[in-house]
Amino acid sequence: MRPIPICAIAALTALGAGHALAQEAPAAAESTAGLSANVGLVTLYKYRGQDQYISHSGKERWLRPAIQGGLDYDFGNGFYVGNWNSSLRLPSSSGTAHAEMDFYGGYRFETGPLAWDTGVLRYQYPGAGVLNTTELYAAASYENVTLKYAHTVSDRYFGIDDGKGTGYLSLAVSHPLRDDLSLQASVGRTFLDDGAQATSGYPDYTDYSVGLAWEARPGTTLTAAVAGADKDDAWGVVNKPKLIVGMKHAF
Repeated sequence: MRPIPICAIAALTALGAGHALAQEAPAAAESTAGLSANVGLVTLYKYRGQDQYISHSGKERWLRPAIQGGLDYDFGNGFYVGNWNSSLRLPSSSGTAHAEMDFYGGYRFETGPLAWDTGVLRYQYPGAGVLNTTELYAAASYENVTLKYAHTVSDRYFGIDDGKGTGYLSLAVSHPLRDDLSLQASVGRTFLDDGAQATSGYPDYTDYSVGLAWEARPGTTLTAAVAGADKDDAWGVVNKPKLIVGMKHAF
C-alpha cells in the first residue's frame, strides 16, 4: 500500500488495502505447502485511508476502478512468499506510477491462542522509483482480532524523504454475522518519523474502515466499506472518506 497525498505532490514537486480494504489476519501455522492466487476489482483503491489515484486536476474522485491480484506460495512449514499488484495513478518527482507491485516474505507461527506473522514487504512503483518503500512487519491475532505494526526501513516513505523510522500501527476486527457475511472494521495510525515530518510538513494521522464482506460463492467475496482518514486539512482530499465496493476471487 502507499499514501501519496495531493498536497505532497506540490511539496515534493508533483508529489500510498492487501492490502486494499482491510488487514487480513495471519493464517494458522498448520498450513500445507501450495500455491494460491487471487484477483479482484475495487471502485477505488485506498491504502491507509488515502486514495491511490490522483487525477491530473487533483480533484476528488469517488469512482476510479482498480484491478488487483496476487500470488502466494506457502512452504508448509510457516514460511511464505508472495506478490500483490494493483493499478493506480500516483505522480511523483521521478515520474507517474500506474501500477504498484508488492513483494513480501515472512514466517507464521502460533503460541497458545495467538497466531503470529512476521516478515518484510517491498512496495515497487514502476516508472516512479522515488515512491519505492520497504517495511518490516509483525502481527498478532486472537480469534477475529489482529494487531499489526509496520516499520519503514527504506530511506523514503512513499516518496517522502527521511522516512526511515516511520511506523504504522493498526487494529482490525472481523465479526461474523452469519456463515457467509461478516462485519469488518479497522483503525490505523501513521507515525511519521521526525525527519519525514520536517521534510514534508505533514502530521501523523489516523485512518479507518468499516464495512461488510459477503461470500457470494466459494472463493468469491463481495465487499462494501467506508474508508478514510483524519487530517484532510493537511493531507488533502485523498484522506476524505469514500464508499468503496469490491469483488475478490481466490483460487
